[in-house]
Amino acid sequence: MEDMSQQRGCSRARRWAIWSGLGQLAAWLVAAGPVSAAMNVYTVDGMVRVRPTDPPRSSPAARLEAARNEYEPFQVVVHAGDSALEEVSLAATDLRGPGGQRLSRRHLTFYREHYVEVTRPSPKSKEGAGWYPDALVPFLNPETGQPLRSGRFQGAPFAVNPNANQPVWIDVFVPKETAPGDYSGTVTVSARNEAVVQVPVQLRVWDFTLPDTPSMRANFGEFDDRIAAAHRVKVDSPAFRVIERRYAEALAAHRICPPIPGYLYPKVLTDGDIDPEATHAALKEWMDHFHVTGFPINLIGREPVGRDRARNVRYLRAMYAYLKANGWARFAYVYVLDEPNDAAAYEQVRLRARLIHEAQPGIQVLCTEQPQPQDPAWGTLVGSVDLWVPLWTLFEEKPAAERLAAGEELWSYTALCQGAKGQDTPYWEIDFPLLDYRIPAWMNWRYGATGLLYWTTVYWQKAGDVWGNPATYVPGRSCYNGEGSLFYPGADVGYAGPVTSMRLKQIREGLEDYEYMRLLAERGQKAVADRLVRREAESWTKWDEEASHLYRAREELARRITSLAR
Repeated sequence: MEDMSQQRGCSRARRWAIWSGLGQLAAWLVAAGPVSAAMNVYTVDGMVRVRPTDPPRSSPAARLEAARNEYEPFQVVVHAGDSALEEVSLAATDLRGPGGQRLSRRHLTFYREHYVEVTRPSPKSKEGAGWYPDALVPFLNPETGQPLRSGRFQGAPFAVNPNANQPVWIDVFVPKETAPGDYSGTVTVSARNEAVVQVPVQLRVWDFTLPDTPSMRANFGEFDDRIAAAHRVKVDSPAFRVIERRYAEALAAHRICPPIPGYLYPKVLTDGDIDPEATHAALKEWMDHFHVTGFPINLIGREPVGRDRARNVRYLRAMYAYLKANGWARFAYVYVLDEPNDAAAYEQVRLRARLIHEAQPGIQVLCTEQPQPQDPAWGTLVGSVDLWVPLWTLFEEKPAAERLAAGEELWSYTALCQGAKGQDTPYWEIDFPLLDYRIPAWMNWRYGATGLLYWTTVYWQKAGDVWGNPATYVPGRSCYNGEGSLFYPGADVGYAGPVTSMRLKQIREGLEDYEYMRLLAERGQKAVADRLVRREAESWTKWDEEASHLYRAREELARRITSLAR
């Protein structure tokens, strides 16, 4: 009590000294500028997920390596101190290279990472509940180059809550004409009342070029009524077709073969013959523009091996002749049946395959099934299937190798996370590491698989608002977060097209890695590529989970390709 009284009764001189000191401090702050919110900026590579409250790191520069005609991402993370940050935005300079060469800032694309909350983890989830950066909201409209302002969410400028992170994804694209060598520039981070932060960017461009046409074939499903509903347009309306093409552009930019719209297929006549006159020019443009590597052909009629058999025979022959005349026959396949899982389904595969093989040799029969049946009582599909697409969790090396040796083709696919205990493969739900999306391309190389299949990229309707609820597939008591959803509907950001995800970006990165392997093999060093791949991807159930090791292996692939190109 006595101490308190003494404090309350401090002398007028002491009070004046205190206020005088505060006044001097205030004067200094006014002279120095606004009070800082202690904005901290750092960088991470594209395989890192930065959660909202992760502590800031000390990595002020971005160092990248890429071939020509390749994308390479990095992330700039803006961390706020005890005060919120307002009106945060980022911009880039050109990257200056050897001999006065420049890589234009136009080839750096910025996205604000949108967080989604996982409240019910997926089965076998490795990362559990919490907030995940995933949707990539572009700063600019991909069509006009102007800021997006009319949606629920925008890319920039943005705010950052106190003691929180906001990551920004940056894609760097290296055009085919870029000279090899080392390039450097900066990304500028600005915010209201904050000093501008300059982030150094260093890019090494390798002296080789990735092909325009992907080396790995793919089928990632259709768009159809799902994007129509999300964008509130009618299927096959002019507005729908514009939006559909934008989704196709996005898939192709990630080295995934987009689906061919149904309206581009030749008209089927009553007897099964075709008339391609009205659609040919548009189909050719689509095939050429998107470097299409797969041409699915659907059987026609309700009973293709029954009363509609004769029409199907005529149709398959007419379609194959048309495709062959245009140089597309090597892409033709019939997706004969999806996941046959009983004796009756196996028999239906055999009957349909017999029809296809008898009607038109050269058209592949694709089936999402492994060469060894789950039940021997169902019989075998060997001799019926030409293009095997086993589920990762059901893959067996010996039967797959036998089919490859017989001259058949092997793809792979994933659906849900259902591996046996202790035998988990990579899984494509949000609450798994980003490496799970990249490493399958390495595993495909490991086993000689030349294609990748996924059932769809736009399965949103069960989630309601996929921007706020990542539970896209909820059978019974299970919850699969982000299953079938690699895009987000761009209507929510004011764009009539897709918003990509970090997961889709890492699939692209894996497909670009696959091109490195292919290029090294074409230069006579397949054994080296195989050795490097096996070091990272030993099997579908065992792989190196340290992402930095994959980056090192990729760099070694690049160095060897470059040395052989000289």
